[in-house]
Amino acid sequence: MASNLKNSRRWAAPLLFFFGGFFLLLAIQDGCYQRGVKLTAVVVAREYSPGSSGVGRGTVSSTSRHMIRYRFTTPEGAVKEGQSDVLPQNWSKLREGDTVDIEYLPATGDSRVAGQTASAWIFLLISVFLLTGGWFLRRGQSPRPSGEGS
Repeated sequence: MASNLKNSRRWAAPLLFFFGGFFLLLAIQDGCYQRGVKLTAVVVAREYSPGSSGVGRGTVSSTSRHMIRYRFTTPEGAVKEGQSDVLPQNWSKLREGDTVDIEYLPATGDSRVAGQTASAWIFLLISVFLLTGGWFLRRGQSPRPSGEGS
């Protein structure tokens, strides 16, 4: 029983570090978008892809996707199109010709519909929590000096 607990702790710290790093990257990405240029775009199309259910068939299921295509003009005057997944409740409210707020990154040309993900601060807090937990677990696994030779 004690060896099972020890083995599970051996994997817990690396998993916490992995997921902590993942959420840190999400926080950085979201922070970049939040500092991007805020623009207004026009919805040109709505697309829905139903998910598949793997219940009872032994297959992996997929989630449905609610996506919109939009057209916007960059601050430089170029007309661009983008696409972005949106929350189902927002997708059902949007129609072709409606306007939507987007976040645009001039350096990369990437864009996304604003307000569709958690805030960068939420991702950062999750990351700090996971990385701190991993650090404490890892510290608890370190071999202790025996005090010999002092």
